[in-house]
Formats: sequence, structure tokens, C-alpha cells
Amino acid sequence: MVKRIQVGVMMLLTWAAIAAAETDCSTVEGLLSACSNFITYGSPDPLPDSPCCEAMTSLNTIADSGDNRPSVCRCFTGLITVYNPNATAIATLPGFCGISLGFVIDPNTDCTYSR
Repeated sequence: MVKRIQVGVMMLLTWAAIAAAETDCSTVEGLLSACSNFITYGSPDPLPDSPCCEAMTSLNTIADSGDNRPSVCRCFTGLITVYNPNATAIATLPGFCGISLGFVIDPNTDCTYSR
């Protein structure tokens, strides 16, 4: 229960922070921290848990607002470059959570056209 409240508060703070600005990567990284077990231990086990998928849904909402999709895309491509051993786990998160971010999570994705 406490974890859900923390995720909820984090989502509200995140939405407030991006209301008037382009998403920065610390927002994406903060939300992805809810998925750390899945990212660390890979797929398919353990599957992403509810807080992780809630965070992915929040990222999708952020990406859908304004011109944030290219920013979120750039953050993801940067993260999978930095966390190369875990790139597959990061790239599969949206699908496991049943959402589409509107771009392929790959270091070679051209985020300019992510809409």
C-alpha cells in the first residue's frame, strides 16, 4: 500500500513538473526505477509488477502530452545505451505492460519523428 502511494505521489509530481516543459530524462529514469527488479533480472521472469506497469502507463501519458514523445524517446534510447546489458529488458517493458509508447526502444531509433 505504501509503495502504491509513493508511486502515486511520484506520478503527480512528475505530471506537475512537465506541465509546461519538455520531459527531461530524470523524470523517465525516476519512473523506470519502479521497474528496477525487472530491468536487473531480465525477461521473462520476473514479469513487471503492478508499480512498474503503472510507471510505464505514466510514461505513456507523459509522452502523449504536448511534444514530449521525442523527449521520452531520446531518454529511452540513451538509457538502453548506458544500460546495455539490460537493454532487452528495458525495450520489452511497454509490451509486457500492454502499452505502446509510439516508438521502438532501440539505440538507433530516430526520435525526431516519434509522434
